[in-house]
Amino acid sequence: MIPNETSSSLWRHRAFQQLFWAHALSLLGSGLTSVALGLLAHQLVGASASSVLGFTLAIRIVVIVLCSPWAGKLGDAMGPRKTMVASDLLRAAVVVGFFFVDSVWQIYALAVFLNLGSALFTPIYRAVVPGVVTAEQYPRALAIGSVAYDTANILGPSLAAGVIAVFGFRGNFIIDAITFLGSAVLLIGLPRLAAEASKAVASSFSSKDGMVAMIKRAPLRRSIYLALQTSVGGAFVIVATIDFIKNELALSDQAYAWAMGAFGVGSVLGAVTYGKVEGLRRALVRGGGPIMIAALVAVAAFPAYATVIGAWFLAGAAYSILGIRSSEYLATHSSPEERSHIYAAHFALSHAGWGITYPVAGYLTTALGFSTTAWIFAALLTAVAAPSLLKDSAD
Repeated sequence: MIPNETSSSLWRHRAFQQLFWAHALSLLGSGLTSVALGLLAHQLVGASASSVLGFTLAIRIVVIVLCSPWAGKLGDAMGPRKTMVASDLLRAAVVVGFFFVDSVWQIYALAVFLNLGSALFTPIYRAVVPGVVTAEQYPRALAIGSVAYDTANILGPSLAAGVIAVFGFRGNFIIDAITFLGSAVLLIGLPRLAAEASKAVASSFSSKDGMVAMIKRAPLRRSIYLALQTSVGGAFVIVATIDFIKNELALSDQAYAWAMGAFGVGSVLGAVTYGKVEGLRRALVRGGGPIMIAALVAVAAFPAYATVIGAWFLAGAAYSILGIRSSEYLATHSSPEERSHIYAAHFALSHAGWGITYPVAGYLTTALGFSTTAWIFAALLTAVAAPSLLKDSAD
């Protein structure tokens, strides 16, 4: 039975709402976990907590790069909904496991499974959304998803502080588990037509084919160029800011929170703007790379707290816009039967970029200082952005 236009619109609306809130809950759980993990590492090793967290981040990148290309194949075998539910249940079990951790090796072991869940959930979620919303709704859906990601990053530490004050940081892991379970419940209740529409796209297209398509198709290559820009600019902001504010400026924890909040707020506003101004989207994308480069040049030339606040706000907006455009390329240049594999390949390749830029930003900032490293990253970002600046397709 083919649904009429009204019923189709209703199930699409309901399906996207449930997908959105499931994704938002899982992101919030991840944000809460990151804060509690820092406190757990500090309790176990004291002053060496940063090295423990650094190694945990390296585990995240390795797991995502190695495992996310297989998410499409697993999604074909189990169905997208079952795969995402299994991912949520796995992560819920892992964060409960953190409650009982009493040694560092247990953090590393659980981090493997925690990030395995993310490596499966995220590419499948991104591949399902284009099959639920219409082509006209997709850019706005991407913008809403980006807002959810950034809002979760902004709210996560604040909510974690409140939870920790009441339940302690180990109790925070139990709250994390509840968010993942809530996400799983929403996915289980996903409308039948949405699940069928997603499941019907399975084919012989493989994970390897997804990687090959990312390399051979020009629009998909452009999506990687955009993702690499976000990994260069984003890594410097995330890794270098803490050193600059706490060590070079000797400011408070609150000053650091405001700086990172400026990046998050800029990202949210960038996503909202992109979703609302259809006629200006191409101009916004073409300006994203130069704006992020200008932000790095500004903090390199004028290393002051006020400069960082303004520059990170603009960098956040550009970061969000480039990320949304990158995802649009994936949706508009892949067919339904290959989409999950395309998204999984993109997820792995883009995170490989972060796997390089994270440690490079950390090493150079420590060795050369904030300002010099900002100049280096501005030059690196210029080189990475060049292919996109030369030509940005409107398709």
